[in-house]
Amino acid sequence: MEKYEKEYIESLQKLISIKSAKYDGKDAYEPSEGKPFGEGIAEALEYTLELCSSFGMKVKNCDGYAGYAEIGKGDEMMGILMHLDVVPEGSDWDHPPYGGEIHDEKLFGRGAIDDKGPAMAVIYAIKELMDEGFEFNKRVRLIFGCDEESDWECMDHYVANEECPDFGFTPDADFPMIYGEMGIMDAEFVMDLPKGETLVISGGEASNAVPDKCKASEGDRIIAEARGVAAHASTPWEGDNAISKVMAVLYEKKDELNCSNEMKAFIDFYNDKIGSAIHGEKIGCGFEDEETGKLTFNVGVITVKDGQVRLVTDLRVPVTVKPEIVKENLEKSAAEYGVRLENYEFMDPVFSPRDSKLAKTLLGVYREYTGDDSEPLTMGGGTYARAMANVVAFGPLFPGREATEHMKNEYILIKDLMDIKEIYKRAVKELCKN
Repeated sequence: MEKYEKEYIESLQKLISIKSAKYDGKDAYEPSEGKPFGEGIAEALEYTLELCSSFGMKVKNCDGYAGYAEIGKGDEMMGILMHLDVVPEGSDWDHPPYGGEIHDEKLFGRGAIDDKGPAMAVIYAIKELMDEGFEFNKRVRLIFGCDEESDWECMDHYVANEECPDFGFTPDADFPMIYGEMGIMDAEFVMDLPKGETLVISGGEASNAVPDKCKASEGDRIIAEARGVAAHASTPWEGDNAISKVMAVLYEKKDELNCSNEMKAFIDFYNDKIGSAIHGEKIGCGFEDEETGKLTFNVGVITVKDGQVRLVTDLRVPVTVKPEIVKENLEKSAAEYGVRLENYEFMDPVFSPRDSKLAKTLLGVYREYTGDDSEPLTMGGGTYARAMANVVAFGPLFPGREATEHMKNEYILIKDLMDIKEIYKRAVKELCKN
């Protein structure tokens, strides 16, 4: 790998420098012809496909929704599914979020671990195999999604219009391997407000991230302002929700506010039914199961505009819990305060056999390279393993490593960049065997 190390790192730094966030704390982005998710994501896709093409892979841009690079021949196809979009950067970084700077053997930047670093590791793993003259007796297709952090329109478009792989993996989770992923539920709690509402609350940038800042004000007077700690919505205990902190202050000062009774009812709803509880226990959703653990409940965004207060949430639901029950309990709790549930969506969980040929092959590669015999895992996070059949999540985060995705100062260790490239190279070689 020494031959490619400088080029590999520089390619990743270039990709990180492209701000490929669909949302940036705003409600809209600017789609255009061939760029359904805006300029930044389109630029990231174009750069990645051009890089793969320069290495000799066949590439295709799938109308800006996704793209792929392919090598090999045969009827059978292996897919490696990655994404090039990122969540908004948030604030208070120690290093530029799109700088790709290296400090203390860590490469910092939004997307370093989720998922631009792993995507570049796969690209260079394939390049190295090509340069070694490896014979790909299957087609290996690197699929690059562009809307993973939001609505997955990328995969909807790809599945509807392109050939899907027979099997594969996605480098967008943890090692040694993920065999189960919780269901993902998105829901918005909405309260209509009277004309002339005085209290304005704003916080958060994405439903799937713990918000690190929030502010409430009446006119020019700031009522409450808080800083928290960003984290991924699937692990809310690793963060500190700034919205919950502000709503707690508003609850204490409720009698001093000039806001409407409707807004005060919403403040009551938040503190009575959500508060700082991260497992949905206050809102009647404290479910758990043996395989995937406790439900998680994250409040990601709050806004007051257009005559409404709107709360955007992200729930990770244990695989054995019926989503209809969760939805029913959410609606019932909200209705007590005159709040309604809108924009409800549910993504089914993933649960794969731990003893499948695919799983055993990937585990074998990981264990042989690392000497680590850790057992496969389940998680609350969601990956492209949900998008296509016979796909599992495989790395890139090693056991014991700090998880910094969706947080400020996201990074990947240079050593880990080299190791995951080697693991993915070996995995492709093994999976290409008959």
